[in-house]
Amino acid sequence: MNAKPDLAGQATSLITEPGTRDLIWNDDTVGRFWAYYSQFPELYFSYRKGADVARFLKKHLPEAGEVLDYGCGPGHFVPHLLDHGYRVTGADFDVTTIGNGVTLAQREGFSGFFSVEELLQEGRRFDAVVMLEVVEHLDDYWLATMLRNAAELMRPGAVLVVTTPNEERLEDNMVFCPVSNLRFHRWQHMRSWSASSLSSALSGAGFRGVSTLTRNFREPREKSVPVWRHHMSRAASRLRKPQSLVAIARK
Repeated sequence: MNAKPDLAGQATSLITEPGTRDLIWNDDTVGRFWAYYSQFPELYFSYRKGADVARFLKKHLPEAGEVLDYGCGPGHFVPHLLDHGYRVTGADFDVTTIGNGVTLAQREGFSGFFSVEELLQEGRRFDAVVMLEVVEHLDDYWLATMLRNAAELMRPGAVLVVTTPNEERLEDNMVFCPVSNLRFHRWQHMRSWSASSLSSALSGAGFRGVSTLTRNFREPREKSVPVWRHHMSRAASRLRKPQSLVAIARK
């Protein structure tokens, strides 16, 4: 892995205790953070809303195509893609937590979990690459690396799909550790994306035909939640500002 500078989070500074510092997100802190949170699947966007995202993507991904879930983490999104008939591979940089959230050995169409380096070395190519809630976690170095790798892993004309929080106010999710006197984003977000900034980043990386849209993806109804309350919640979500930003492009 190439050496790179450590970049602090880009959230707005807040006034807290004297001597408070922003946590520096580097390979070590990011790895330890997600090794801990991988124990709690219900906190992952892909676990809570992956089924609705997969339904939405049916009109954008090639039918029965070979799809790479890039930045898959524990793998919660993979089963939802398999449910729609795609051939799916999961990949991530951090191999310590990759694929540890699902059991898929017997699922038809599942090609396995790999490190990104393994896929690049094998010369693998895909019909589509999906980055589900990943780009908000990346500093400049890893963003450029991920987009470059994605392009290399895509067949000519393949589809790239990127989802991320829509115009997130990073300062609203800053937390403070009274032991270390460090301040950080509660979900390790390092940047906020808008439709224009995401379009520019993808176009600048060489992707073409970039389009963006916003929407609120739905969570399935929990058994403990009455049907009427679930439908009321869905109706109310249509009145709120869309929480997710989606970009679709081609190689």
